[in-house]
Amino acid sequence: MVRGFLALIVLIGCSLGFSFDAKAQLALDKIVIDFIPGSSNRQDVVVRNTWDETVYVDVEPAEILNPGEKTESRAPIRDPREAGLLISPVRLAINPGGSRRIRVVNIRDNFDSERIFRVRVRPVVGDVEAEVTGIKVLVGYDMLVMVRPNPMAPKLEHEIAGNTLTLRNTGNTNIMVGIANQCR
Repeated sequence: MVRGFLALIVLIGCSLGFSFDAKAQLALDKIVIDFIPGSSNRQDVVVRNTWDETVYVDVEPAEILNPGEKTESRAPIRDPREAGLLISPVRLAINPGGSRRIRVVNIRDNFDSERIFRVRVRPVVGDVEAEVTGIKVLVGYDMLVMVRPNPMAPKLEHEIAGNTLTLRNTGNTNIMVGIANQCR
């Protein structure tokens, strides 16, 4: 009990010695992109700098392997032709109050099953030189990109065991299930 109280006092004391500047630096106009067969193969995402200094941004695309499974993993995209997804540009400098576009292009549409990607958009900071100690909070985003197969064939199977309903998607694309209530 005494140790916890002392740790709290030290934490409060340390925090008083820091200047803390917490405000949003980046804003994206969308964080979910869904490439559906027959729709445009490219979409633009507008990145806005809401801060009062230039923000440098890294854009890092990755494919999500085995999405939703225990073995889910993130594989960085090294070759857009192989992955089927092109992101441009991957580095940005955005002036205060300015905005830039990131283009997301689906360059392959012959997949048998849905492909899931994440595109990390994050500000980067160089070395900080200051006379006082400070904390800079940087907020990034992880955009979700879904590339649907052609043709899309969702297939929802269900199993009822007692009071438990189990839903299983055995199709080639995801399915959004709304609120479900069990009738008695």
